[in-house]
Amino acid sequence: MKNTFRRIALASALAAGLPAAALDVESYSKDIDACTDFYRYVNAQWLSKTTIPADRASWGVGAEMQKRNEALIRESIAAARSNPPPEGSAQRKAIDFYESGMSLEAIERAGLAPLVSVQATLDEVKDAKSLARALAALHTSGIPAGFDFTVKQDLKDSTHYLFDLTQGGLGLPERDYYFKTDAKTKEQREKYRAHMARMFELAGDKPAAAKANANTAFAIETALARASRTAVDLRDDEKNYNKTTVAKLTSGAPGFPWTEYLNALGAASLANLNNAQPAFSKAFATQVASRPAAQWRTYLRWSALRKLAPMLPKAISDESFAFNQGVINGLKARPEREREVLTIMNGPYGDEPMAQALGQIYVAKAFPPEAKARADALIVNVKAALGDRLREVDWMGDATRQKALAKLAAMNVKIGYPTPWKDYADARIAAAPFAQNWMEAKRFETRRVLKRLGQPVDRSEWWMAPQMVNAYYDPSLNEIVFPAAILQPPMFDATADDAVNYGGIGMVIGHEITHGFDDSGRKYDAQGNLKDWWTADDAKRYDARAQLMVKQFDGYVGVEGLHVNGKLTLGENISDLGGVKIAYLALQKSLAGKPREPVQGFTPEQRFFLAFAESWRRLDRPERERLIIQTDGHSPGRFRVRGPTENLPEFAKAFSCDPAKALRAESERVHIW
Repeated sequence: MKNTFRRIALASALAAGLPAAALDVESYSKDIDACTDFYRYVNAQWLSKTTIPADRASWGVGAEMQKRNEALIRESIAAARSNPPPEGSAQRKAIDFYESGMSLEAIERAGLAPLVSVQATLDEVKDAKSLARALAALHTSGIPAGFDFTVKQDLKDSTHYLFDLTQGGLGLPERDYYFKTDAKTKEQREKYRAHMARMFELAGDKPAAAKANANTAFAIETALARASRTAVDLRDDEKNYNKTTVAKLTSGAPGFPWTEYLNALGAASLANLNNAQPAFSKAFATQVASRPAAQWRTYLRWSALRKLAPMLPKAISDESFAFNQGVINGLKARPEREREVLTIMNGPYGDEPMAQALGQIYVAKAFPPEAKARADALIVNVKAALGDRLREVDWMGDATRQKALAKLAAMNVKIGYPTPWKDYADARIAAAPFAQNWMEAKRFETRRVLKRLGQPVDRSEWWMAPQMVNAYYDPSLNEIVFPAAILQPPMFDATADDAVNYGGIGMVIGHEITHGFDDSGRKYDAQGNLKDWWTADDAKRYDARAQLMVKQFDGYVGVEGLHVNGKLTLGENISDLGGVKIAYLALQKSLAGKPREPVQGFTPEQRFFLAFAESWRRLDRPERERLIIQTDGHSPGRFRVRGPTENLPEFAKAFSCDPAKALRAESERVHIW
């Protein structure tokens, strides 16, 4: 799923005479009992000696890997600039886009011109119809306001694309930021309102007008937030599937001319769509009908200003950074310009329009064929281990078991980079201001996805770029995807021993495979359709086990006394547990008939778990951990180690632990795979 991402692990050692890097055994804390606090046993010294760089919200193995990958990208760009790719090629457009971001003088000279070009459209907003046309223009240019849309596979007919209408239009990270009454949230909310006023001033408003405009925009955002579903509710794919017609959307959400919007967007012939959150659509339309056009012009102006700010002159981009990265994420300094531009090009998940163009430059330098071959073998073994478990688990009946095995067999694997690459012929990137190029890239992407409507689903497509240290499972395609960047040391070492590679990349592989059978992924069939293929009794037994995991993670306490949300993180936690379990079983298969001599004083089984724990070495700023706990489907790193090891007898056995000390009580232990 697009919101289910695994990062990071650490792998390397030596075995069978293969040269490899070692586990960081010298940093383990011998005074901490591995059986009762395994994460700190492995990582306490690293945590105490590590300082988060001022320009980072967190630091750990994944950040180190991404930093090296960024260096490779820079080298690749430098080489391409000295020997430019052909005019009009994807690589050349990536370089042109990058250079427009690096040209600070050109950005300053352009000033607010990109924003002014948008403002001309907003000035035309006089009524609901002109508002609809303005929203279409903003959405086409990548500026979220009012609501969002995408084009993706029909969740219940994976052979067709469907227009997906969703809630959106907020400037704070999540709807609850507008309503929670704890001191920290209230402080962030007030800082946001002050930030809005400062941004309006920097865009040319007098102080009094800026404050009034901020109040107007904030009031509309609050109204939209009130109608929005929570992060937990957004995990319910059945609840978010409401296929309908444009006529029924219009009658069910009166007050906004949906047909006018779709016509202006370029989707005039749309027959069906998914109204993912009907209550939100209705509330949005009600707001349109009840608020004067002048308020909507102010809100849309704010939406454009906040989104374009990082690409605008320094005064505005500094203010944007101070709130979004400082107040919300805790950063103390802006990153160097090269990294900022690469971050904008990639986005957090490598799904920005120009990310794959950049990826074409990256993979030629960074992805050797031998890495793919070794990863292929690991994936085959981990899939086989889950197959073994599906055949053996006693809580699953034969009818469900056979369909689960069929789904596993049908699961597609993608490694490295897309073939074919995304076609950039229609991307109009030029020597233009950075914000202008960014909007042109978004317009290219909008045209591209709208062309999907009525076309067969392209199952070769990747939505994540190969330079991302990440991986994903897509339930609608029933596929697992491993970009080139994650198949790098220390996460994965083609020369390393199996124990550490299975504890690192093997766990990530297992995690992604298990996503096909987590609390959400299990509801999709082998062809990627949202369909109930479980017997009622098997589903009941599964849900009972899942509820034990909800309870387990609800009990974990993070920064400022905030509890992890067991329901929000359930899919990731199930997949972490499954990933460790089946990667361990795959390791046992790979070790069959081989010597099991200790290396660096640890058995292969111990090295597996040590590599797993090292992989989640991570420090988060308090602000960042607060954001993770409130909005992210993933738990903080230390709980991603603690959660699985407290449920796995294999861990207790590997370290000769008393199960009563190392594991949860049998009645509370999660047994799924």
